[in-house]
Amino acid sequence: MALIDPHWVYWKGAFVAQILAPLSGDVLFTVGLIVVSEVFAEKDQALAGAVFNTVGYFGMSLGLNSMQVVSMLVTKGTPYRDKSSPAALLQGYQASFWAMFGMTIFCSLLCVVGLRNIGKVGLKRD
Repeated sequence: MALIDPHWVYWKGAFVAQILAPLSGDVLFTVGLIVVSEVFAEKDQALAGAVFNTVGYFGMSLGLNSMQVVSMLVTKGTPYRDKSSPAALLQGYQASFWAMFGMTIFCSLLCVVGLRNIGKVGLKRD
């Protein structure tokens, strides 16, 4: 979405972004819950899952709010006189999408480093 041109048809840019958007969150929560299930003892898994979900939703709301701030500040800094014009808003939106892309790359690297020694998940322990 950071590269999208408003003159493009929906199928060229926005459709692809809309299809790929839920994958990252779904993959993150699935992998996170699998890791929580593997790391914690059976009696603590429910509590660990609840804490994981709480922290995940807190992080999601914090990320959403920070993207709003990025978008607002970039829109305010545009040279356009009318800050509510589509061109000014587009620059703010694109800046927030680039910020999201940067955070995604950072989180991916963090996951690679954090999960490198997790081993095989789901193996039965004796």
